[in-house]
Amino acid sequence: MIPANTPHTNNRLGAWLTFLDAHGVEALSGSGFDWIGIDLQHGTATLDGLPGLLRACELNRTPALVRTSGHSAAEIGRALDAGAAGVVVPMVESAAQAAAIAAACTFPPEGVRSSGASRSAIAAPSPLQPEGKVLCLAMIESAAGLANAGAIAQADGIDGIFVGPYDLALSLGADGVTDPKTLDAIGHVLAVARNHGKLTGAFSGSAELSGALRDADLLAVDSDLAFLRSGAEAKLAATRAALSTARQ
Repeated sequence: MIPANTPHTNNRLGAWLTFLDAHGVEALSGSGFDWIGIDLQHGTATLDGLPGLLRACELNRTPALVRTSGHSAAEIGRALDAGAAGVVVPMVESAAQAAAIAAACTFPPEGVRSSGASRSAIAAPSPLQPEGKVLCLAMIESAAGLANAGAIAQADGIDGIFVGPYDLALSLGADGVTDPKTLDAIGHVLAVARNHGKLTGAFSGSAELSGALRDADLLAVDSDLAFLRSGAEAKLAATRAALSTARQ
């Protein structure tokens, strides 16, 4: 397991997957990212397609975390059975919710996760959790979650807190993710998590926001969609510049 006091000069940088298939994930996971986040909440990925995406990540020894679509213990269990290194569970707003998702990640007697024949038994161990324990990360991305950050971080079985800055900004009525109100809230959540010895994580999507998230252990740089668009725009601009120079 990554210790909560991992030096913050060594952030583990991830890519957020929203639509790529296994072939695309194989290419993306080989580009140097420390981990991949697979989004079942807003992306096009499905539970049925998850094993193929995880296999593509494993080809390049890139661990994958799965953001579930909600708090369903059945969905959490299926994501972990497919071989995910852990889950990122959205919109956690209370200690009771945190305890419930932690229980869904843990076998009895501590938790309620069901045991059965699954791909997780043959998947390669994750460098995020070398001893084999899956990560259970609670997302704080609302005003209610912010108010209960301490209680959520203290819940037994919660390994870390993952901030969703964009939904958090909306919930706070802030003017975007770099609004001082949002940045103060993010800083508070990360500090609370560290004070309780828990991992910290966040999605960025912005160079300016990444600077404010410099203390996060797990930092999702941006999404596959953003990488595709920015890469295409850069190539197109470079080609136009080269053609313009050649015509002079």
